[in-house]
Amino acid sequence: MTKLTSFLTIVLLLSLSFSSQAQDKGIQFVDMEWEKVLEKSKAENKLIFITGFVEWSEPCAVLREYTLSDKEVGEYYNQKFINVLVDMEDYLGLQLTDLYEVQSYPVFLFIDAEGNMVHRGCGAIDAADFLTMGEVALSESNLSIMKQKFETGERSVDFLTEYSYALEYACVNKTEFIETFFEGTDQKDWMTEESWTMINLNVSDPYSKQIQYLMAYHDRFSMKYGKDTVDAKIFNVLLDQLISIYEGEDLTLFATQALRRLISEVEFTDKEKLVSLADLKVNDLKENWPAYATNAITVVEEQEVSDPDQLNEFSWKFYLFIDDVAQLETAAKWMKGVLQDYPDATYYDTYASLKFKLGDQKEAVKYGQLALQAAELEGEDVMHYKTQLDLFKAGK
Repeated sequence: MTKLTSFLTIVLLLSLSFSSQAQDKGIQFVDMEWEKVLEKSKAENKLIFITGFVEWSEPCAVLREYTLSDKEVGEYYNQKFINVLVDMEDYLGLQLTDLYEVQSYPVFLFIDAEGNMVHRGCGAIDAADFLTMGEVALSESNLSIMKQKFETGERSVDFLTEYSYALEYACVNKTEFIETFFEGTDQKDWMTEESWTMINLNVSDPYSKQIQYLMAYHDRFSMKYGKDTVDAKIFNVLLDQLISIYEGEDLTLFATQALRRLISEVEFTDKEKLVSLADLKVNDLKENWPAYATNAITVVEEQEVSDPDQLNEFSWKFYLFIDDVAQLETAAKWMKGVLQDYPDATYYDTYASLKFKLGDQKEAVKYGQLALQAAELEGEDVMHYKTQLDLFKAGK
C-alpha cells in the first residue's frame, strides 16, 4: 500500500460511507467504505470516478438533474468506472479538496486503486461532453499521461496546446506548468512558437515577465504571429485585470493607476476602450464625478453596454452625484431601455429617481409606485422604496 493510499484510507474511513444517490437510468453510485472502493477498483481493474458537489451550487444541481441521470451516460460510466458521489463540504470532501487541490464545483476525479489522480474535469457539462471526458480518462490523452510527457521533456506545439486546454477544462491551476516551462526556456527563445503558445494560452498576469516581454517586443511578435492575434492577447490580459479591479479583488487607486500606466505603454487594437474603463475606475475611486460621468457615457457608447446591473450602477451614481441635465437625461434613457426587458424594483427606482432629479415629478411618482409594487411582489425590504416615493410625492 502506497503512502497516498494509506492516507486516503485513514481519512475516508473516518468519514465513512458515501450516501448513495443512484439514478434509475443514470450513473449508479456505490454505497461502501473507501477501503472497499479501493479493493473493488483493484479487483475489477477499473478507475474510481468521484463526482464532487456542494449543496448550494446551481451548476451542481443542474448536473445532478440532467447529466448524471442521462441514460447513455449511466450506461457508459456504470460499465467503465466505480462511481462515488461526495459532498465536498463533508469531512471526506474537505480532505479530497486539499489532497487534489479542488478549486471549483462540481469536480470530477478519476482515481486509480492506489489513490493516484489519472484525470479530472469540472463544471456543469452536458451528456456529450461527460461521455468524452470519460473516454479521455481511459485514453493515452488523460492528464496523468500528459503530465508524464511534459515532465520528460515533450515540448511540441501540438502537445503544449492540447495539454493547456486539458488543464483549462479540468480547472487546474497552471502556475507550476507555466513556471516549469519558462524556467527551462532561455529568455532569448521566448519568441519561438512553443513559447508563444504557452504565453497565449496560459499566461494572464499583466505584470508577469512573459507578458512584459510580449509587450516590450509587441511589433516583433506581431510580425511573426499576426497583429490581430497578438493585440487580442494583450487586450484580454489587460481587460481581465480591469475586471478583477472592478470586482473588488484589487480595489485600490494605486492598482488602477498602475494598470492605466501599463496600458499607455503599448499600442494595440481597441486600446482606447481599456483607457476609458481605467479612467472610469480612477475617477470613481477619486470621486471625480463630472469626469466619471463623461467616462461612463463614453464606455456605454464605445462598448455598447447592455448589462442591466452595470447600467443601473452608472445611473444611480448619476442620480447621487451628477447635476448636468444632459448627462442625467442620458442615464434616464439607459434605464428606460432596461425597464423594457427587466421590470425590476431596483431599476424602476433608479429611473424614477433620475426623473425626479430632472424635475418630472409625475413620472417619478408613477415609477416610484411601480418600484414599490415590484419590491413587495419580490419580497424585498420596501423601506427604501417607500422613502423614495414619499420624497417624490413631496416634491423635495
